[in-house]
Amino acid sequence: MDEFFDDPAGTIETYVDPEVAAQPIMFNDAARQPFDMPIVPNAGVTLVSAEQQKRREKLRELEEERIKIVREKDQEERIQKQQRKEKAQQYLLQFQTELKNDIQARKLANKQTQELRSQNKSEYKNSWDKIASNIALKDGEYPGEKDVAKMRQAILNKRKDLTK
Repeated sequence: MDEFFDDPAGTIETYVDPEVAAQPIMFNDAARQPFDMPIVPNAGVTLVSAEQQKRREKLRELEEERIKIVREKDQEERIQKQQRKEKAQQYLLQFQTELKNDIQARKLANKQTQELRSQNKSEYKNSWDKIASNIALKDGEYPGEKDVAKMRQAILNKRKDLTK
């Protein structure tokens, strides 16, 4: 019976590192290391029929084609987005230049109107002269129905008082 348990290759000698053996198991780093070779159930054994293999190949091809289409669409979207950004930048630049031109034109127009106003001010010595030039001095010139003779007389008297 002892011959049954004997190893036909002979005795196997084992070496135990004294430092590792002295440490408790829970602190042993060698015991916590993962296996170098992953354990795969049924390694090397395939139980796939030819029909299933064809189906898998077809599914893989369809998936690759779908991924290819998605990538193409994504690339097209990126290109369109970049084109929209460029178009927006051009529009913004054009808008800014037009705005600057409009501002310059308004400044020039305002300057001209200001000069005209200052010339008109210099025509009249006082404000009552300007007011008197805007009213109808003769009785028959006033187009309205109300009698404004007293108001006209008051304005003319004020103008005479200032010019004295």
